[in-house]
Amino acid sequence: MTTCDLLIVGGGPVGLVTAIAARRRGLRALVVERSPTLPEKACGEGLMPGAVRVLGDLGVELTAALELQGIRFLDERAEASARFPGQAGRAMSRVRLMQALAERALALGVELRLGHTLRDFRYQARVVSAELSAPGRGTLQLDARLLVAADGLRSGIRRKLGLELPARQPSRFGLQRHFQCAPWTNWVEVHWHDDAEAYVTPLAANEVGVALLSHGSPLGYEDLLALFPRLVQALGQSSASRVRGAGPFEQRVRSVLAPGVALVGDASGYLDAISGEGLALGFRCALALVESFADGELWRYPAEHARLTATYQGMTRLMLEIAHRPWLRRWAIRSLAARPALFSDLLGVASDSGAPARSTVGAALRWAAQRPLATLCAIASSM
Repeated sequence: MTTCDLLIVGGGPVGLVTAIAARRRGLRALVVERSPTLPEKACGEGLMPGAVRVLGDLGVELTAALELQGIRFLDERAEASARFPGQAGRAMSRVRLMQALAERALALGVELRLGHTLRDFRYQARVVSAELSAPGRGTLQLDARLLVAADGLRSGIRRKLGLELPARQPSRFGLQRHFQCAPWTNWVEVHWHDDAEAYVTPLAANEVGVALLSHGSPLGYEDLLALFPRLVQALGQSSASRVRGAGPFEQRVRSVLAPGVALVGDASGYLDAISGEGLALGFRCALALVESFADGELWRYPAEHARLTATYQGMTRLMLEIAHRPWLRRWAIRSLAARPALFSDLLGVASDSGAPARSTVGAALRWAAQRPLATLCAIASSM
């Protein structure tokens, strides 16, 4: 029988960050991942400044990453750009990010078990007893003080606990692939269309990632990409990797905490990838979970989770409303193009970059982000 402090189910970025943070607090962390290799998934692959700062504090080496200067919005009529205030972002493929996280975790003494699947668990007398299986190894029994569900959008642990709530937003999906061509930018480019968005991330000297997000469209990758002729021209005849998909995005939960179990990352609720802040948010919530557990005050975690996700939820809802209203999107891009300083402040609020911000502007933007409907009404009435 193996005993640990945290049994983390899911070996993705948030699961590994949880384990790294736990080891830095002197806790024994064991990560189980059902994939026989480090897991991959569809991802925009841009690390916003908040995520970069967390990884730096945890000692994760990002030497293979390219620097991202900021965000550029483009549609058929306008273009707006803004630099990240303070710290820059980074871009690296999901494969290289996972390798960097795994190396740091193993160096700190995290036990990583690939190819293991959680079959069942129960909580009794302040101990979680878990049953795992692995090909050729039969059934394994583990005891832990806390089971951490970091098992993603389709979390089986969340479903088993009955913590799921029905979605409110129309279904949205993402498709992503890599193209073998030289990057033409060191910015994250967001190309807008009435039916979809395209996210372009430079990944290496001869590699570009393109993620396509659609509003429940049945179109495949090539058909969606054709909606962006400017992007098609830039990619030319580049060879491409296979397509990876994700979605539907929105996942709502009743609670992020149950007896003996805590939810983190996408398993703890998700709205949409449109803001690009998923990893940064997951990392910050992972740190909050570990800190509250290490301090013997796990009851703090739900309130901390709600606090950390409030601006993300509001900002993402605002961006989704803009995406669904072409006239509003065009007005917003033109307005941001005319006010790059405001755009930069907006990026700072969204990413929690740690840059010094004008307090009145930052407060106003946070108010707007947390009240998307009121903000839209104010915009509409001013036009």
